[in-house]
Amino acid sequence: MLVTGAAGLVGRAAVAALLRQGVEHVRAVVRDPGQVGGLRRLGSKVALLDATDPDGLAAAMDGVFTACTLTGSLWSRPQEDPSAAVVDPARVFLAAAGSAGVRRVVVCSPAAVGTPAAPANPHLAAKAEVERMVAASGLEHAILRCTHVLGPGSRLVDLFAGGAAPVVVPGDGRQRVAPVWVGDVAEAIAAADDAVELSATWSLAGPTRLTFDELVDAVHGGPVAKRHLDGAASGGDGGSGGGGTTGSRAELTAVQLGVLAADSLPDPALPVPPGQAPTPLAETLGRSAGPV
Repeated sequence: MLVTGAAGLVGRAAVAALLRQGVEHVRAVVRDPGQVGGLRRLGSKVALLDATDPDGLAAAMDGVFTACTLTGSLWSRPQEDPSAAVVDPARVFLAAAGSAGVRRVVVCSPAAVGTPAAPANPHLAAKAEVERMVAASGLEHAILRCTHVLGPGSRLVDLFAGGAAPVVVPGDGRQRVAPVWVGDVAEAIAAADDAVELSATWSLAGPTRLTFDELVDAVHGGPVAKRHLDGAASGGDGGSGGGGTTGSRAELTAVQLGVLAADSLPDPALPVPPGQAPTPLAETLGRSAGPV
């Protein structure tokens, strides 16, 4: 199996899960030379190339049955056009998979792709377009609709886990979320590779639904002062949320803010991955605070 975007949060976990499952040949595609050593120590083969290199990607896919693309993250290359950063790599990926004889592809999308917020947000609209491209590719496929993914090194946890007060919160904090453990997503990717035949869209979510404000409080172990990026302030036990927003936690693009301000919940119309037992929120938060 081949995994592009293997240096990211989900990519690293997916490579590790596939190797634990006993997949004999796991190929990780990364563009940063600094990520090669860690993936090789896991036992993966590593191809150092840009995921938009059609010839290099097709060569890396030679002999591969399943290919998973994890490029086009909400957090990657924020200076780029969000649509191009998502759709262009997916188009190259699918073309390379077709030319290399890959049988099955796996992609991940945010759960908010299925919400009314999607058409107006460039990132979500681009992810929806990728889903359509995958479904029309003629290849076996698994589309994983994931709620917010948490794990060690998660950019979302980093956004609000620091000690500075007030904590910056995207939107009004009332949006509903059901964050999922990164290992559960990785296991779903491994399950997609292991299935006999597959053309499906699966919904992945954690077992607990709460507001974004409640998630921030859970990360901190109790109520904390917050400043919402829509301008409203709320106080936890520490008092009011007055003061300006400074530092990296406030540096969200309008596209990122739009995604995070939307609900991130499972779609009840979609099945869950076979055998999936979601990790409890308390365990997810505890493990997310650990080393990368």
